[in-house]
Amino acid sequence: MGVLTREHDPMGAAIWDYYTAFKDHQITVKTDIAEDEELSPAYLFRDFDQMPDIEQLALDKASGHVLDVGAGAGSHALWLQEKELKVTALDISPFACQTMKERGVQDVRLIDVMQLKDEQFDTILLLMNGLGISGTPQGLDLLLNHLGTLLKPGGQILADSADLHHLFTDENGEAWIDLNSDKYYGQVEYRLSYRDVEGIPFNWLFVDQETLTLTAQKNKLQVVDMIEGSHHDYLSVLKKI
Repeated sequence: MGVLTREHDPMGAAIWDYYTAFKDHQITVKTDIAEDEELSPAYLFRDFDQMPDIEQLALDKASGHVLDVGAGAGSHALWLQEKELKVTALDISPFACQTMKERGVQDVRLIDVMQLKDEQFDTILLLMNGLGISGTPQGLDLLLNHLGTLLKPGGQILADSADLHHLFTDENGEAWIDLNSDKYYGQVEYRLSYRDVEGIPFNWLFVDQETLTLTAQKNKLQVVDMIEGSHHDYLSVLKKI
């Protein structure tokens, strides 16, 4: 996706506003598969006890030098720092990066993870459906291939996602996914807005477990564990083959 400009960064603007002064405005989330929703920026500042079980589990599993991809307001990075882990926090939002710095995240980078090179990490975190940044199944292939180059020997990728198959299933359990479509059913178009900041439409990927497993294997990564969540979501643990 590349680094965002401030005028097209609604998520970052909401994070900065919430941190600095304005706490009452919501982020409007539009998709091509559901009705519009409102997201409170407060959710991005939650502490460990407020996080879903899958996120807590991922943070507990993190070790060594951690790369936090799409770090947002820095809640995960700050918790890991408190546990005395070294954390490098990435985000493509200037507002988010500024917020993280002011909140005390020690190593913040304004960069797309696909542009990060010549460094390796013990743990790579992609939480809050972090694999979604790949956008498409083809993008997932490219992302996993690149993340493999950023892993130290014995390192791990901790990433969560969700299978949207249930959204395309009727009350009788019959699926109505268009099998002839060129578009994968978990590829969703998003557009965010916040106050007077309009975001640019982007694709976000929700990947089923089988597709993730096959794509990982193609890129010499092995899914060593998958932990089911309570809302069709799951945490995957990947390591180099």
